[in-house]
Amino acid sequence: MALPDTETILTAAGLVATAVVWAVERFLPGRKRIGYRVQMDTAIGMNPQDAHSLVQLRLLRQDQEISDATLALLRFENDGGKDIVRQDYQEPLTVEFTGRTVIGVEVPDANPADLVGMLTRNGGGLRHDGGRLFLPRVPLNKRNHFKLLVLSGPGTDAGNAAGPTGRAGAVTVGGFLSGGRIRRNAQRWGPRKLSLALGGTFIVLLGLLGGLLLSGRVPPAPGTCAAGRLTIDGSTAFAPPMREIARQYRARCVGAEITVSGTGSLSGLGNLNREGKPATTEGPGFIAVSDVPAPSLYRRLEGDRVGVILLGLVANEKAGIDNLTSDQIRGIYDGTYTNWKQLHGNDLPIRLVSRDAASGTRRAFETSVLHRSEPGVVSSYDCGDKDRDERARLTRCEVNGTKSLLDAVDRVPGALGYAEVYAAAQRKHVVSVRLNGHEPDIEWGQQRDYPFWTVEYLYTYGRPEDGSLTAKFLAFMDSDTAKNIMRMYKHVPCADRQSLPATVCRP
Repeated sequence: MALPDTETILTAAGLVATAVVWAVERFLPGRKRIGYRVQMDTAIGMNPQDAHSLVQLRLLRQDQEISDATLALLRFENDGGKDIVRQDYQEPLTVEFTGRTVIGVEVPDANPADLVGMLTRNGGGLRHDGGRLFLPRVPLNKRNHFKLLVLSGPGTDAGNAAGPTGRAGAVTVGGFLSGGRIRRNAQRWGPRKLSLALGGTFIVLLGLLGGLLLSGRVPPAPGTCAAGRLTIDGSTAFAPPMREIARQYRARCVGAEITVSGTGSLSGLGNLNREGKPATTEGPGFIAVSDVPAPSLYRRLEGDRVGVILLGLVANEKAGIDNLTSDQIRGIYDGTYTNWKQLHGNDLPIRLVSRDAASGTRRAFETSVLHRSEPGVVSSYDCGDKDRDERARLTRCEVNGTKSLLDAVDRVPGALGYAEVYAAAQRKHVVSVRLNGHEPDIEWGQQRDYPFWTVEYLYTYGRPEDGSLTAKFLAFMDSDTAKNIMRMYKHVPCADRQSLPATVCRP
């Protein structure tokens, strides 16, 4: 019996997912959740240069002039499925305006209107200190919201985050809900709009699935298949999509035996180099998958850039954080910060879960985020206690794969590590950590300020012989099937060159 192709499988999966999302949205209550977004954050342009001869404007507060003032509008809402009461706040909401000093705050909008009084009442309402705004523990029923209009001036401390142009830094929100979470959201659809959107999506996918089933399976194009044995080894981060691509090739090409292993990028390159001969039509083939370029000592290895893989910091949910700056990350790894409360998280020790020296993901983290090597001390066997070196300042372990790292971060309270973003998103107790306020995005236009990604390489020993299984499989990596699988795993294929900077997929 012929296996369904990728397009049919993905369309059927989309139908099931749409039905499940509709059922969850319609029938299940959801968790406690406060969403927030910055609707406006702009400088108040005083003393325009082109108008000096006509007018000179000044912003005064209590007869004092305010220079370089900014005005921010923030919206907070209960976008979960449960009411939030005062007792749910283990830590109240705080808003930090990096590099600024809060001068005043108003509540221009609230639903219900009673929230205005709760937020502004004397002795228990909004208060601010320096660049930080403290919000009272106000109850929020489902769909309740309020807005804050905040006036701020330049920061007074020498170490603030304002740059040489005086432009203000980021706006970050902290706090902790019992049994819930606080998250940044871009927009929120009401139930009616969501239901309409899901219904439309279901109809489109149903029509597409019917067309695919009626059209039947398209036979493989002549010349795309070869028989033989092929081993693919290397990056654990890229192993899941590679296994699916190999499965699709085997389904199309009778006689192809392909084994995919994940022993780490540098380990895979070493195994390939020891093979010591190019692939032929007669013998077995070997492809090494690497998150980093092959070391120069492997002179006979030849590589092709196949795509961009998105990576991210991940933390156990009990750490109580979802955003870190580059300086904070470097401070964690050099031992400056050892407890999450030092970074406005929960009172838990920081436990580092790292990859071993054979990992390309670790090399990418050291190069693009840490800008130095990770500390060499391994103080923990189980990633939770200093059971290997009690005198070490850091609790740090090393594991040999993406799955092992995510298992440890999922299991150990206060754990922090790094991994491929698609795999991390599947874990229940793992939080993806934004870097400097930015999230990884498969749309490359959104990636300019996100530093943590790497190019994925496929290496062979010399060039494989034409007609060999190795050569045919490398050609299959440019097929629509392979590209769609990569996109499904949140990778950017090099075939999408028009959406990538010219230098990313070119040597």
